[in-house]
Amino acid sequence: MITKLGFLIVLSLVSGSIGDSGQTGELKSLDGRSISIPVMETDVVEIMEKAGVPGLSCVIINDSKVVYGKTFGVKSSESGEPNDEKTVFAAASFSKTVFAYLVMLLVEDGALDLDRPLHEYLSQSLPNYQKYSDLEGDDRYKKITARMCLSHSTGFPNWRFLTEDNRLKFLFDPGERHSYSGEGIALLQMVVEEVTGRGLEELAREKVFDPLGMMRTGYVWQKAWKDNIAAPHDQYQRPKQLDERNEADAAGSMFTTAGDYAKLLVAIINAEGKRKATMAEMLDSRVSIGYRNMFGPGAWQNTDEYESIRLAWGLGWGRFDTKHGRAFFHTGHDFGWQNYTVTFADAGTGVVFLSNSDNFESVARELAEATIGDTYSPFDWLGYPHYDPNANREPPPEPVAIDVDPAVLETYTGAYEMTSLGKTLIVKLEEGQLLISDDKVQWTPLLAETETRFFLAEEDYRFVFVKSSAGKVTRVNLEIDGIEIPGEKVE
Repeated sequence: MITKLGFLIVLSLVSGSIGDSGQTGELKSLDGRSISIPVMETDVVEIMEKAGVPGLSCVIINDSKVVYGKTFGVKSSESGEPNDEKTVFAAASFSKTVFAYLVMLLVEDGALDLDRPLHEYLSQSLPNYQKYSDLEGDDRYKKITARMCLSHSTGFPNWRFLTEDNRLKFLFDPGERHSYSGEGIALLQMVVEEVTGRGLEELAREKVFDPLGMMRTGYVWQKAWKDNIAAPHDQYQRPKQLDERNEADAAGSMFTTAGDYAKLLVAIINAEGKRKATMAEMLDSRVSIGYRNMFGPGAWQNTDEYESIRLAWGLGWGRFDTKHGRAFFHTGHDFGWQNYTVTFADAGTGVVFLSNSDNFESVARELAEATIGDTYSPFDWLGYPHYDPNANREPPPEPVAIDVDPAVLETYTGAYEMTSLGKTLIVKLEEGQLLISDDKVQWTPLLAETETRFFLAEEDYRFVFVKSSAGKVTRVNLEIDGIEIPGEKVE
């Protein structure tokens, strides 16, 4: 791995342009003042350096069109290879916004009704689907509509594995309030695919990606990206393993470039005719937000501090108002990836940030102000931390692998049903080495930290095998970023 000093030198020298903006000239901020491109780029590099953000792709919209695009830094802190305008990043929850746009096109075509209960579209009762069996006996699911899914008011948790018992349940009655939920988006995806008889990737390709020219965007992994894709990095700037998503997930599997994604924003704010009315409905504030934080304990603490900007959720997008008019935004967050986008629709100004770093959110507000003069985005509500110059940048010691008796390892082999993730993990033993897979195609070595606790090389995942009082292995607990996800052993 290159040294930290070497990384900073690379970051300062490496960048690539998107489009024909060049490296000189000026951009326009929200308040109408001029922003010098060279000064802005120097500011961006300095902000990235201090926070330890290896790579960033940025596109800026002025006067309702893309006027600037540039990539900064590297794909990987290990290789030092620079990003360019074709480098693909994980979109994370930006995936939801493209899905929302797709759903609105289906509504426009008459294939879907925003207010028809979703269960009416299904061939059988929702609890009869294995993924939704937890809802058996709770008929509140019959109230859920597409509008509720897109406005995050279904009553579902963000993800079931974040609940105490890892089961899907209602936290409140559907339509009662806003509470961000990937589960709601997943349900709507299932309904859309059943109604249309087509998969999400196929639908998105036909209705969104191809028409808008988003040629390096997709919900499933494409081999064409292999030679030009960024690597995710943890808070210590260590590159982590890339997750090649082979199943389309409307809530978070999309990969894209900043240039591609900006085409969606431009299409939204420049829509005409019938499409203009569709986009207006999508961006209309549907559910007001009167609680302190998007996630955590603050998500249940009422407050009026966001009334002045009329913070709310539309259909697929966060919404707020300023003296510059309407704004719509979204965040993207996954392990090693952090993104943010905001568009001030009436002012015709916006920005897209894609990063391959767990450190981006700590300086997102600085980057937003440096690039478009945005001092309005609700970063505190989002839970974005303020940059801490005293943050620990030294990684903890790497775990040391030990030898474990193969007879003990043999007891861990088998299938483990991760119900809350919708996956089954398979563990097998080959030549004294424990291997794990979720598709029986790609197998990853499990290294022993203790006799029951295992880890993946270069990944911060831990697998803890649990035994019953009789000494039989009954489950494995997957620990990721402080979250524990159980998997029951099955025959």
